[in-house]
Order: sequence, then structure tokens, then C-alpha cells
Amino acid sequence: MVSANIQAAIISPYYKQWKMPLSPIEALPVEILQDIFVRSLNLDLPLSSPHIAAKLSSTHCYLAACFEYLYTHIGDRIRQSRLQSRIFANRWMTWQFFQTFVIKACEAAGCMCGQHQCEKAIWPPDFANPKSMPFTIGHLPRLSYIKCRIPPKLLHGPWTEEKVQFLRFLVRTTSMTVDWADRDVRKIALQGKKDAILEHNYEAVELFNHNRRLGRAPTIELVRFAVLDGGCDRSIVYDIMASARNWGYRNWDDEALDKWVEQAIAQGSPKGQWLELKLKELRRPGGYLGPHTGEYSIDGDELVVNFHRTCRVSEVRTRLGRN
Repeated sequence: MVSANIQAAIISPYYKQWKMPLSPIEALPVEILQDIFVRSLNLDLPLSSPHIAAKLSSTHCYLAACFEYLYTHIGDRIRQSRLQSRIFANRWMTWQFFQTFVIKACEAAGCMCGQHQCEKAIWPPDFANPKSMPFTIGHLPRLSYIKCRIPPKLLHGPWTEEKVQFLRFLVRTTSMTVDWADRDVRKIALQGKKDAILEHNYEAVELFNHNRRLGRAPTIELVRFAVLDGGCDRSIVYDIMASARNWGYRNWDDEALDKWVEQAIAQGSPKGQWLELKLKELRRPGGYLGPHTGEYSIDGDELVVNFHRTCRVSEVRTRLGRN
């Protein structure tokens, strides 16, 4: 049997013979190549060669692309949206980097709207809780001009705190949407909602329940999944029920849920009695869902209820066609 050293000695000359030399542009110094990219801002340039991509992998180049296509109007909405989608799909577009970009883009103006000397300045941005920033139709964040596709990497589990914060901030401050016409993306988004339930990630479930750009309003099918497959996390189940009711859902009859309730009550589980009461409330005329009725407190089984506005600033902006 030929040893590894002998094999290497045989193969090496042939490898060197067929190895392609660097092209003139690939051989350029990093500084010159980065200057070419910043001047052209051609997003295809890094795709032309692994050598070029490596030399352009810098915060300087990333920020230049973001300022050009995420913050500046280039006069071609369709092309700009396509380029914005490509930027968000990149690996380097992380939650930490996006925060860096937002601060650099808006800090000179001192407001998220990007206007200097703003009378109702919103600064610094609350990245962890964007709902605290009081945007209005007349005072939109400058980022609301971003109207592209939410990258699939932000639509599925595992649902880390970083991923939830990133998606929540984008939904709140931009006009980004899911590409529902893409079958693969649609499948990822639908599974991502179920992933959030199975991971007991209340914040991720909230995002899907209360933002129509992330999917259809929940129905009894999602409640059934949260109970039978998700272990009936009461905070999640209640939020799904409340959201479905707010969006106008009214058909609350379900044999599988009734059977689960019956078995849970027979086993002495307080969740069974709680869910039985919630279903009764929803099945009554008017379908009132009490946040505190039937409440109990057990370690590891606490009910968290958040109250939401179903209408977000960016959603209003999209409906009004203010592009």
C-alpha cells in the first residue's frame, strides 16, 4: 500500500500544474480592492472569486453597502429591494452588526427618523424593546424605507434571544416581509412558528401571532398543536387564542382538544380545568376570553399575558402605500 507521503509526492506536481494562477484583480492589494468595491458597490464583485470575497470581508465594505442600499434612495425601487434582500441574506448581517449600522446611520441626526433637529427625537434606539419607541405615521424610522424580504435564517429555530430581537426590531422598524411566493421560504416560516411553540419561546410565538407579515392569523389548529404537541404552555396557548380571537376567528369546536381536557382533568392537572374554562369562554356568544379567570399559580406553570396592538406602524405604512 502506498504511504501518504509517497502519494503526496506523486500528486503535488500535478496539483501545482493545474492550480489556476490569480487573476490581475485577485492579486490586487486589499486596500485597492476594497476601494474599488466602495466606489462601485457592486454586490456581485465578492461572488466572482473566493480570493476577492476574502479581501472584501471587512466592516468597512459591509457598512458601505448598507449605507448605499439600506439607507439611501437609489431611484430604482425594484432593484433596491432585490439588493436589500441580498444584503440581509449574508452571513455577516448579524444582529450585532445591524445595531452597529443603525447607530452609525442615525447618530448624526440624533433620531431614528434620520431628520436633524427633530422635535420628537427618538434616541438612542431601544434595540431590546422597539415597541417602546413611539413611532407614528408622521414620524417613521428612517429604516422604514427598507422594503425587502426577511431572510429565512430569521424565520426558524432554534429561537435564540439574539434571533428574536433581530426579527422583532426588523418587523417593528422596517417594511420587510416574508417571501410567501417561495415555497421553501413559506415552509420554513410555518415550521418556525411550530419550532417556537415546541421550544416554549413565548417571545417568538408572540411575533408570529401578532404580525400578519409573518403569517396568517392563528386558528384552532395551532391551539391544538400547542396543547397536544407543545405541552400546553399556558402563556403560549393563551396568546394564540387571544390573537386568533382578535383577528376574528370564531370556530372553537375541536374534539381532540376536548378529549385532552377530559384526560388532563381526570389526571388532576390544573391545566385541564384552565383550558376547559378558556374554551367555554370562547364558545359563548361574543367569545370573551378572560385573562385572569381560572387563574392558578404553580412553579414552572405561570401564565404571562401581554396586551398588544395588532396594528404596527410599518404595517400601516405598507397598507397606505407610502413607499
